[in-house]
Amino acid sequence: MNVDESYQSNNQVVAYPAHDAPGPQLVSGGINLGFILDFARRRIWVILFSMLLMCGIGFTYFMVVPAPYTGVAVLKIDTRKFQLFQQPLSLGDQTIDEVESHLEALKSENLALKVITELHLADDAEFGRAAAIPIISNLIENRRPESETWRLRNALRIFEKHYAVERQGVSLIGISFESANAERSAQIANAIAQAYITEQLDAKYEVTRKGTKWLEGRIKELRDQVSAAQRAVIDYKAEYKMVDAGNGRLVTEQRLTDLNNQLTVARAKTSEMRARLDRISAALNDPADTGLINATASEVGNQLIMKLRTQYLDLAAREAEWSEKYGRDHLAVVGVRTNMRGIRASLRDELLRLRETYKSDYEVASEAEKLIEKQLQEAVAESQTSNEAQVSLGDLETSAETYKTLYDDFVKRYREATEQQSFPYTEARLITKAVPPIRSTYRKNLLIVAMTPFMGLVLGIGLGALLDFFDRGFRTSSQIEATLGLACIALVPLQGKQGKKTASQRAPSITGPSPDLISNKLGIASSVVEQPFSGFAEAIRTIKLVADLNGIVAANKVVGITSAIPDEGKSTIAAALALSIAQVGGRAILVDCDFRNPSLSRAITPNANAGILEVLSGKVALDEALSKEAYQRMAFLPVYSKVRIADSSELLSSSAMKRLFERLRHSYDYVIVDLPPLAPLADVRATTHLVDSYLLVVEWGATSAAIVQHALSRAPHVHERVVGAILNKVDMNALRLYDGNRAGYYRNKAYGRYGYTD
Repeated sequence: MNVDESYQSNNQVVAYPAHDAPGPQLVSGGINLGFILDFARRRIWVILFSMLLMCGIGFTYFMVVPAPYTGVAVLKIDTRKFQLFQQPLSLGDQTIDEVESHLEALKSENLALKVITELHLADDAEFGRAAAIPIISNLIENRRPESETWRLRNALRIFEKHYAVERQGVSLIGISFESANAERSAQIANAIAQAYITEQLDAKYEVTRKGTKWLEGRIKELRDQVSAAQRAVIDYKAEYKMVDAGNGRLVTEQRLTDLNNQLTVARAKTSEMRARLDRISAALNDPADTGLINATASEVGNQLIMKLRTQYLDLAAREAEWSEKYGRDHLAVVGVRTNMRGIRASLRDELLRLRETYKSDYEVASEAEKLIEKQLQEAVAESQTSNEAQVSLGDLETSAETYKTLYDDFVKRYREATEQQSFPYTEARLITKAVPPIRSTYRKNLLIVAMTPFMGLVLGIGLGALLDFFDRGFRTSSQIEATLGLACIALVPLQGKQGKKTASQRAPSITGPSPDLISNKLGIASSVVEQPFSGFAEAIRTIKLVADLNGIVAANKVVGITSAIPDEGKSTIAAALALSIAQVGGRAILVDCDFRNPSLSRAITPNANAGILEVLSGKVALDEALSKEAYQRMAFLPVYSKVRIADSSELLSSSAMKRLFERLRHSYDYVIVDLPPLAPLADVRATTHLVDSYLLVVEWGATSAAIVQHALSRAPHVHERVVGAILNKVDMNALRLYDGNRAGYYRNKAYGRYGYTD
């Protein structure tokens, strides 16, 4: 693995290996196709297993559960409302969709329970335990019998699964029921329709019956109220002597009207008598007697006056004629004039007599008028009292009339309700009766079978996502960089048993254990020397290169190797890095500072009798405590302790330890320090005055990201000196499942041209 680019941060050079370069994964809309493909490759077996499982379940369902028959009955809904009290339809009533109400009513549990009870479906095997898949049914046959309530509820549950209602057009409702038996499906569909119609009739009958009973009581109350109101009117009239004249008017009102009419006639007669009297008086008072003759012309009803006037007019004509003929002084003319004076005297006498008659009639008419006026005044006074009483009488009569109208209306409604009770009406009627279907309905079963692969796909994706959710470890270098903000220096492959050595490899450098020699039990770390072309060795060299590059810009002789938790392979990485440095001629020393658990010392120098603790205490010299590899320029300073050390952090932070490390700096090119893990101990935080930079080892897919983050946050001074992270124990075959876009980077057959081996 080569280093393609590096950057400088905090006076350190941090290198990114080539596999950290992100590849194009996003498409338009922000969909990460790379992630989706990686997830599919990673969880393909889970998804395939889920799909096969669901397909098997669907196929079993299709083979075991018979295809149902569907019986369909159709109801017609008459949207005309029946109302016990017929009232004008309001705008709010017109907006109600009655068909929807019937749809909801058809779905009610009460209706289903009626059909179940009527047809004894709770005792039917199709609606009991045997309704389940036969294989399962056989397993539960020996269970104790359930209660009647449970059997009904269980039958209702199964009934509702096979029962459906849907609207067809404007006012039609289709009732469908699925059953394994064709005749039973039609029977139940028709039973539901008939039960609903019967329920509607019973409801209408019950409403009508209750309404009729209520009307009877109400009519009785109204009858009593009408009687009381009419009796109050009669009593009030009697109290105030208000007698009806027979034409809808009271006697006082009729009498007042009659008196007004009589007064008008009397006044007209008085005026007429007065006019006659004045006319005769004026004629009698005329000194020339001219008015006397003219006045007599108006009295045409008097025969004597008419005769005298006629005679007088004849004499006047004769007198005028003879005067002209014989002269005014002729005896004949004078005799005529004498006769004329006699006639005028007779006329005067007759007019005087008439004047006395008229005068008497005028006085009589005046007296009659005054009498009528007096009676009218008395009638007006009586009418005022009657009018005041009539206001209260009007209220009583209005109340009586209102009660009478209500009574008549309720009697009419009572007749209608009685008729409706004898012939109840319902909006629903069966127009298409369900008949046993000829063919079964495979559509539903086929649909279920067709959906099972998709259900399996969804289940597999869900299980895969669940597995990924619980997989909190680091799987790719980009995850380390994004989560921890550290460069992923190298991906160290998982090493199994050490394979056979190639012919080009040298003989083992260790021939046997020695107190001053490192044991040949270097284990996996020895692969750096024994298998120099392996991926493990190349990863270690990448780590060494990063350490070298950081040493260019700052002192980087002391490199600490740590991890968040134990067993992540930090000791192996430390030993392999020291061997890699020594292999190229560098003077390197590997120091075991894991005082609590010196696993590296136990593996490499199991027979050592002195170590770093003895050097610090001055019991032995440094050279005496060192163990050396025979053919490499690598030394190892172990830990020799038979008991677990409690104050290990105090030892690491002591001045003696600092003096020791200063000596090691001058004696070696690199001091590789195997440190304890960060999470359980405070030891690593006590080494910041000793170590120039740290390398954090993270086990692939095992260590939780939260644990690593928490461990680094608790050691900020260590965190700021961490050069980068090493993803250890990587399964290179499985890695492509998490980073498929760069799978060709990790595994490529062409790498073999450069001696690269797994």
